[in-house]
Amino acid sequence: MIRAFTLFCKLNLIKLSAKQLFLQSMQDFSSHDLRCPHCGAKHPQWDYYASYERYLISFEHSESVCYVITITRLICSSCKRTHAVLPDILIPYGSYSLLFILNLLRDYFTGSLTVQELCDRYQVSVSTLYAWKRLFYTHKKLWLGVLDNSMTSALCFLSKILLPDNSICLDVFYLTNAFSFLQGVSKTAHSGST
Repeated sequence: MIRAFTLFCKLNLIKLSAKQLFLQSMQDFSSHDLRCPHCGAKHPQWDYYASYERYLISFEHSESVCYVITITRLICSSCKRTHAVLPDILIPYGSYSLLFILNLLRDYFTGSLTVQELCDRYQVSVSTLYAWKRLFYTHKKLWLGVLDNSMTSALCFLSKILLPDNSICLDVFYLTNAFSFLQGVSKTAHSGST
């Protein structure tokens, strides 16, 4: 998969729907200097291979909204592997947008609503909320390191993530850990592996 970390830095500056953010990110995406995530080729020829549809769930104007978006797959000329282009608003292997989860967690950590009120508002189960909370704490520790993690509250960390220049940090997190921030499912095992 190819992660495009270019749009998140604009999120606080513009008020667009998640689908509009996705479409703008795809419009701004360029494979010109893109390295292949599988074989590492520095300047392969990237060609369109296929596309598929997936859901993008967002929280806009105080309600959950579900969009159907089209994900582009490119093929690397060097290794012939295909890769989906996923902008930073998407979390791999999930339907909920990154902003949906971050906003839910911000509301959780401010304590302005009970857990049940929060889950009713965002239309998620209590178990989903707590799973995202556990994943958030795990990834927060990876992002900050043990010492800074213990000295930084969850709410303070969330406010820093939402700053305009953090697409670079999301990219570094991905490159360092080989998965995206708040990505809960790892790559699928290859068949025949022992």
